Amino acid sequence: MLSVFSVVFYLLTTENTEITEERENEVTITLSLYAYMELHTRTVYFTTQRCFVSYWLCLLLLLLSSCDTRYDLPDCPPAIPQRDPPSCVRLALVLGGGGTKGMAHVGVLREFEDAGIPIDLIVGCSAGSIVGALYADCPNARYIKKLLIPLRKWDILDIKIANARYGLVQGGSLRRFLWQNMSSRCFEQLQIPLYIVATDLLACELVSFNSGPIIPAVHASAAVPFVFTPVQICQRLLVDGGVADPVPVQVAKETGAHVIVAVDLSVLLTKTCPTNLFGVAARSAEVKFQLQSEACVKEADVVIRPQLGQMGMFDDRNPDHVYRAGRKAAREAIPEILELLAQKGFYPSYSH
Repeated sequence: MLSVFSVVFYLLTTENTEITEERENEVTITLSLYAYMELHTRTVYFTTQRCFVSYWLCLLLLLLSSCDTRYDLPDCPPAIPQRDPPSCVRLALVLGGGGTKGMAHVGVLREFEDAGIPIDLIVGCSAGSIVGALYADCPNARYIKKLLIPLRKWDILDIKIANARYGLVQGGSLRRFLWQNMSSRCFEQLQIPLYIVATDLLACELVSFNSGPIIPAVHASAAVPFVFTPVQICQRLLVDGGVADPVPVQVAKETGAHVIVAVDLSVLLTKTCPTNLFGVAARSAEVKFQLQSEACVKEADVVIRPQLGQMGMFDDRNPDHVYRAGRKAAREAIPEILELLAQKGFYPSYSH
């Protein structure tokens, strides 16, 4: 099997060519996607199958990068409709991004239920937006677990060849999954108030949704760059909320929540030295993501960090382990949460 270096070498050395801007862009796209796939599929048991998938994703993006698809967006898009936050938010739960590691959020929710801690507001980013939307629609962690445990990445990553200039996955499977498993269609119908965040590529800012249709907002929040195509909402071009803020505590803070609990799924980095240029790119992205996550959670009252080891964003081999890790981390944090609620005069409303 040819390596990605073969593709790059071909691009740079085909006959009658000089390194034009277009050809340089093709090389950059190929290298960038390969580095990205290394970052999110690298695990202890890195298999030949993953190498094969990474290679063909690079090749497909290279072949399709010249598709003539362009976004026609205004310089000043309209404001995103917003509802007022609840009048009294005793506890806001912020669910961070993390791909298949989002199953840990379900474990956290299960422990909150067992401890009798109701949640007044949920803020979700990326994987946290999916779990948050499902739970806000039906606040039953056992039910959400039954939905998500059998789900695999290829149930959501529906690669489409057509119109793949900006991403290989259009998001249709994700939308269908949410449509089939949620009774609420708009934020206003949810049982728990919910905020979903995404990143506006043109305005370079985090945007939040708490009104209107739920599913497009969740799709935008989970639209991982390179993998998913960006999502257009309110004449804005949106991608994964984790690009701007992987654990959006600030959004919860702006609602006036008395206690903010954040679930951070970022993985502590091992001191592993990169062995090639792709390793350097992947390591650089990991460092940026970890530092960004640490900065985002500083204003949370309690931070829950499930111990998930070195698993990638799309590693779906052991969801039950991820779920149990979420439960364990939440159990350890619950005494501190109850103490904070008691200090603020809310403890009598909670069963211990």
